[in-house]
Amino acid sequence: MTANTMPSKHAALPKFTRRGALSLAPLLAGASSLTAFAQDASKLLTGAPADSVTRHRYKFGGADAAFTVTAGTLPMIDAKGERLAWMFYVAYTRDGAAKEARPITFAFNGGPGASSAYLHLGTMGPKVVNFGDEQQFRSPARLIDNPDSWLDLPDLVFVDPIGTSYSRTVAATEDANKRYWNVNGDVQSLAAFVDLYLARNGRQGSPKYIVGESYGGFRAAGLAHLLSAEHGIAVSGLFMVSPVIEFSLITHDPMSVLPDALLLPSYAAVALERKAPTTAAALTEVERFALGPYLSALSASPPVEADVKATYARVAGFTGLPEPLVARFGGRVPAEVFVREIRRSDQQLASYYDGTLGAPDPSPTSETSHGDPTAESLRTALGSAMADYLHGALGVRTDIPYVIQSNEVARRWDWWSGLTISGGYVGAAKQLREALAGNPALKLMVAHGMTDLVTPYLASRYLLDHLPPKVSADRVTLNLYNGGHMMYLRAASRSRLRADAAKMYPPPGK
Repeated sequence: MTANTMPSKHAALPKFTRRGALSLAPLLAGASSLTAFAQDASKLLTGAPADSVTRHRYKFGGADAAFTVTAGTLPMIDAKGERLAWMFYVAYTRDGAAKEARPITFAFNGGPGASSAYLHLGTMGPKVVNFGDEQQFRSPARLIDNPDSWLDLPDLVFVDPIGTSYSRTVAATEDANKRYWNVNGDVQSLAAFVDLYLARNGRQGSPKYIVGESYGGFRAAGLAHLLSAEHGIAVSGLFMVSPVIEFSLITHDPMSVLPDALLLPSYAAVALERKAPTTAAALTEVERFALGPYLSALSASPPVEADVKATYARVAGFTGLPEPLVARFGGRVPAEVFVREIRRSDQQLASYYDGTLGAPDPSPTSETSHGDPTAESLRTALGSAMADYLHGALGVRTDIPYVIQSNEVARRWDWWSGLTISGGYVGAAKQLREALAGNPALKLMVAHGMTDLVTPYLASRYLLDHLPPKVSADRVTLNLYNGGHMMYLRAASRSRLRADAAKMYPPPGK
C-alpha cells in the first residue's frame, strides 16, 4: 500500500492520512544543497545495516538466469559533508548483461511512510506473497516463486525512503527527520540516490525507468523532472501504479462536485463485482453519467429539483445503495459511508483499497468508518514476510526493526514545502507535463484497479485526457485491471500488469 494525502484548505488531516498507506509524489528542483548523497562516503554509517551481497538463479519461462542481489544502504550528507542518514535498498542485477543495454528500474511505494515491500513482494520481485484467490491476509504469509516477475525485463532497485524499512537518520531526532519528511526533501533525496547508485555501479548509460505506486506515482512525476533538470539524467519510462497526481481530484471538497463524480464509477465497479467480474466496458455508462448528467445536476445554480431527484435514483441504481441514503448526502456519498453501507447487510466493512474485500465490522452500529481492517491485515502479513525474506534469503543482519509503514512519517509529513500549490492542494501535473515535454522519448504508463476507492481510476483518466495533445500523443497509456489499489494481489491482474509493463521496455535480450 501507500497513500496518505496532504491537508487541504478544508481539513487538518487528509482522509488518506487517516486511513493508512500506499503511494504517490511529485518533484522539485530548487534546493540541491538541502540534502545530497556523499559521492565519496564509502564508510558505513553508524547503525546502518551492513551491505549483504548474495547470488541467486531465477527462472523465466523455461530458462533461468544468474543474478547478484545487493541489500544495502547509501549514505546521505549535508552541504558541509556531515553524514546525516542512510537509505536502504535491494538491487537485483543480471550477471553478465551488458550494462549499456540492460534497462534499470527504480521502484518505490508511497504513503508517505510506506516501504517498497508492496511492489517488491506483491508484483515485481522474484518472490510474491501467496494469499490465494480469496485474498485472506493471514500471518505468517507464505512466499512463492513469482511467475510474473519483471526481472527478465530490467534490473530492479527497490528503494525505501527515510523512515521506512531500515532507512533512518543518524541523529533520529525531529529536526534530522524533518529534512526528509517533506515533499521537496523527499524527492531530492530520491534523485540523489538514483544519481549516486548509477555512478557507483557504472549504470549511467543504461536505459532508466521509474515505477511508483500511489504516492509513489506522485513522487515519480517530480523525480523524472528533477533528474532531468538538476542531475542531467533522462528517464525512458514512468510506470505509475494506482497513482494520485492531483490531490484536488481525489479529495472531498464541499464546493466541488468533480471529485465525487470521478469516484462514482469505482463505487459502481464494487457493486458490479458483487454479481460478476467487473469489465472496463461495463463502466462506460456510469462514466458518461458521472461526467455528464451527474455533474450538471449537482452543480446547477439554482438546482433543478427534477434533475436532482433523477440523479439520486441513478446513483442508487449504479451503486446498490438505498436511494434515501443517497438523497441524505445530496448524491455525494463519502467513501467512509460507502464502505460501511455496501456490506451492512452482512456486517462486513469493505476496504477502501479494494471495495470488493471485506472484514468483520468492529463498530456495526456506526454510520461511518475511517478504519480498514483488511488493509491492516495485509500490512501485518506483508511486513513480517518482507523482514523474514531480507533476513533469511538475502542475509541482512541488523537490530533495526523493519518498518513497512510508518504512521510517524505520515503524521509529521510537511506537505507545504517546495511546491506550487494551486487552490490549496498539492499536485504534480505540472511536473509531469514538463517531464514529457522536455523528453520526447519518455513513455508514461498508468495502471489502476477498478474497485480502488483510494485513488479512483477516473481521476487519472480525467487528468491524462487533459494533457496537451502535443505532449501526450502516442506516449501515454492508461490500463484498467480487476482489483483495487494493489490489483496485483490478484494473480490474473498481476500477470496482466507484467505483460503491460513489458511494452515499455526493449524486448528481453535486445
